[in-house]
Amino acid sequence: MSDKDTQALTGARRLSVNATSRLSNLSASNTPKSKSGGATGIGQALAGSRKMSAVDATARLSMARNNVNPAEKVEVTTDQELKGWYMYDFANGAFFYSVLNFLPILIKNQALYKAQEDFCGECPNNEWAVDFDNQGSCALKAGCIHEGDSYTNQTCVEDGGEWSGEFKLEASKVNFLGITTGFASVSFMCTVISVVLQLFVFVGFGGLADYGDLRKKMFIGANTVGSLCCMLVMFGESIDMFWFNGLMMIIANVSYGFSVVFYNAYLPLLTMAHPDVAKVADSTNDESQIIDVINTVSSRISTRGFATGFTGQLIFLIINFAIFTFVPDGGFAARFNVALCGVWTMVFGGYCFMNIKTRPGPPLPAGETYMSVSVKQVKKTIGSWRELPQLFLFLGSYFIFSDGCSTMAGAAAVFASIELKMASGDILLGILLVSIMAIASCIIWFKIEKMGMPPKWILITNLTILGCMPIYGMVAMTCQWEFYVMCAVFGLMTGSQQAYTRSMFSANVPQGHEAEYFSFYEVTDKGSAWAGPMIIGIVFDRTGNYRASFTSLLAFFVVGIFVLLFFDPKKAAEQCKAFEEKEKKQKNSGVDNTL
Repeated sequence: MSDKDTQALTGARRLSVNATSRLSNLSASNTPKSKSGGATGIGQALAGSRKMSAVDATARLSMARNNVNPAEKVEVTTDQELKGWYMYDFANGAFFYSVLNFLPILIKNQALYKAQEDFCGECPNNEWAVDFDNQGSCALKAGCIHEGDSYTNQTCVEDGGEWSGEFKLEASKVNFLGITTGFASVSFMCTVISVVLQLFVFVGFGGLADYGDLRKKMFIGANTVGSLCCMLVMFGESIDMFWFNGLMMIIANVSYGFSVVFYNAYLPLLTMAHPDVAKVADSTNDESQIIDVINTVSSRISTRGFATGFTGQLIFLIINFAIFTFVPDGGFAARFNVALCGVWTMVFGGYCFMNIKTRPGPPLPAGETYMSVSVKQVKKTIGSWRELPQLFLFLGSYFIFSDGCSTMAGAAAVFASIELKMASGDILLGILLVSIMAIASCIIWFKIEKMGMPPKWILITNLTILGCMPIYGMVAMTCQWEFYVMCAVFGLMTGSQQAYTRSMFSANVPQGHEAEYFSFYEVTDKGSAWAGPMIIGIVFDRTGNYRASFTSLLAFFVVGIFVLLFFDPKKAAEQCKAFEEKEKKQKNSGVDNTL
């Protein structure tokens, strides 16, 4: 679920309360705009709004909140543009909520067969490599012979036919991009590598979403690269091509993740230029009314985008399921579904690009580059931890437990494939169940909150139940029906967990700094966790046991919940207010605190 999705799920009520509580901190000064083009306060943008047209009033408001050059006119948001923006959520769900679940299984299967071939040559049946636990049966029924030695005799002991751990580990290794690793670790390595690259791209080029006229062009480019990578997976048929499919997964994950940065950057721009906001801005100087309508419009746009995205996700999953059901070759079906995702995002993303406007940002500050602006902004944001310790405490907790949640979502599909021997089509049913239960989750837990349970303790409850799932997977899960039960439980917890995480975080982000703080939040969104996949890969490489690897995720929930216990929402709100007041005084005194 994306940041935009979870914002919609928290609802306009919480956003409105948060905005109203900050009205006293908004500046109405006439301080000149900083040389860097930074915002100088919403109050200045509203000054004299009755003298402007509705569009001009909204434009000024948008400039103040989104660092837009006041010399430029802002085009009003149209229904057609909104439909185009909604459609990108319809498009990208095919990759993030479907392909990222079964592409790792395709890569795992190819790497497994490659490990078999490397260890034992081309055996006729290779039963030994399918079940690494062997459960009392001889590991090498086919009697594979390699370099004159019978592995049937070497690896199966006389009293029970157990396969020795030494041979088990040796038979699980493949070479991926020059690194020797376990076959089940390849997809997790792809995730780790893609996150490292995402960090470089986000930090080095994130400024493209805020400055200049490249926002739309880069949006199109990032989506196109991701689409082409998915299409190219169709040609990765041979088991020797598992590395190629892994490389395509890395590039696609980075590209689609980067496209979401530009996609999210459009939401505040579309909101501020919306006719409903312009109407209120043109009729009143009351900041509370304007803030309320901004939050209402933003929530409405987000909700419709979420509904459109959820519809696209379900349709694509149903198509995937049909292909896996009626195409007998599972490998071809998986590659065809990945390639179909590329076509899907290209076509429906194209509809988005045809209808959204360029909406350029201000020019870069003199002497700056996109990379230098982004790096300086990151340094400045990190440096604010002294004034906002509670916010960073929450961010630290989120960084830990979100890694566990994201990794478990992806690792569960691989777990079902390896340990439960489930086919891709059966696994897709579980993914579909998670999507449906996640919606029910937000409704149920929101009602529980209305009954008096604080959001912090709702989040802790969600994480506690999620943290028990790796333990159950280690000691008890052996049947397919148990996997579906766990999918339902996961959905009932993860929808609420994501919604309340964003709600609590956004409630304590200083006004006017949403983009910079959510850039940190974005790194762990949409399967971008790195520590969890890395640990699972390390444990599997050492043990050859995927159940043990899966259980290692428990540590993320234990540590994340422990840190979260020290988070105080009241103190966080007080620190946020003090930060905003300090910044307001600096602006009123003419201090340039921008880049």
